[in-house]
Amino acid sequence: MASAVVVAGATTASAEGCRGSLCGAVKNRTGETMHYTMSLGEGPHYCDVWNWGGGTGSEFKHAKCKQESFGNGTRGGNGTGHDVDAFTFVGHGYHERFSRVGTWHWRAKGVWTKVRTGEIGDCGIGDNNEVWCTVLVQV
Repeated sequence: MASAVVVAGATTASAEGCRGSLCGAVKNRTGETMHYTMSLGEGPHYCDVWNWGGGTGSEFKHAKCKQESFGNGTRGGNGTGHDVDAFTFVGHGYHERFSRVGTWHWRAKGVWTKVRTGEIGDCGIGDNNEVWCTVLVQV
């Protein structure tokens, strides 16, 4: 089973952004289109975030955002000056966990996972050709 990590630092409404050289990031190794935002709290779109406070606590918020998408690769990250706030997959659901020993949870398509500044969300393909994402602290 592949693991993935997504990092998102919040801007404006969630008010984090990069802290020094620490920025949120996402890494997509799925071959699928991943959506992410670097402007959680403002923008022309909406993101349905299940963990508005970041981490594993459930706190749903329908928040303004600017959605962007990409295929395989990395967006944001420590030292880049670009802070990813949250991610999702709009065409299908995905599994997520926080840390390599965290419990897996299923997220429906279009449900966003917020990651904090200095974290990375790494997503890959695993069991049953499903997407598996692990959120980790970047090193």
